[in-house]
Amino acid sequence: MDTISRQSPVSLQIEQLIEARAIHLNMPPWRQVSSSRHGNRLSKVRGRGMEFDEVRHYQPGDDIRCIDWRVTARTGKTHTKLFREDREHPVFIFLDLSHSMYFGSGDKLKSVFASELAACLGWNAQQLGERVALTLHLGEQAHNQKPAASKTHWLAQLQSIVDVHNQQFAALSEQQLQDSSPTHNLETLCQLVKTGYQVHLISDFYHFDKAASLHLQRLASHNQVFAWQISDPLEQQLPKAHTAMQLQVSNGNSEGYLQPDNKAFRQQFKRLANQRQQQIEQMLQQARIPHQHFSTALEWQDYA
Repeated sequence: MDTISRQSPVSLQIEQLIEARAIHLNMPPWRQVSSSRHGNRLSKVRGRGMEFDEVRHYQPGDDIRCIDWRVTARTGKTHTKLFREDREHPVFIFLDLSHSMYFGSGDKLKSVFASELAACLGWNAQQLGERVALTLHLGEQAHNQKPAASKTHWLAQLQSIVDVHNQQFAALSEQQLQDSSPTHNLETLCQLVKTGYQVHLISDFYHFDKAASLHLQRLASHNQVFAWQISDPLEQQLPKAHTAMQLQVSNGNSEGYLQPDNKAFRQQFKRLANQRQQQIEQMLQQARIPHQHFSTALEWQDYA
């Protein structure tokens, strides 16, 4: 199953995030990083661990307790066993629920799609027995939760996504829609995340500035980091209008109009959107963070 039943295009229900357990995504090929934490995944670091790797000729300095006496007797030459250490990769999910995520020109908001993705990634980690932690970026504020492996704890985190998402949406009409850089919250995330963790960044990345970029590079230098970008088609290109029309837009403080019937305006809009996307991709490339782009115009089965 790669579909989710939504009761509303703008609000969340816990049932949606539970259904996200059945979504199948092609997970990224993680870049190897060093870690000293033991757990449920195999690393390529060799040592005295729980999983047998291979047998090779004994070399000076090898632990004599690892000598493979059967192979040694059969070949007449001393061989030693090598092992791969069993290690865990606690998963941190950074979910952007700032104001710019509450936009959608179709049947769902970016924030809804992003929340479902966060749930999917968390369920994947749960199935692997990993500890999961959640950071909700709300602009200048953030909700940080410590990693835990229990299903009860993860369900509580899913409920917190639902509560915070719906509270943020309800408050939109009462707030001036001005998003700030996530620099401070990323700095806090860098303090929480230790070497060898997995970090998923879910955002439109529209407000990631140079200071935020430095924290991304710091995160990616010692951890497995992946970026999931959520966008809406109307942010990339205005629809072509056959008759004179205007689209009213507002930031909660002032209002303006877009002119899709004006060809020059549409071209400038698309050019600026492409420029912004190039800047985002360049920022992630500099931090050596692989990323995948999701559009609210598509559904989960389109990414299976």
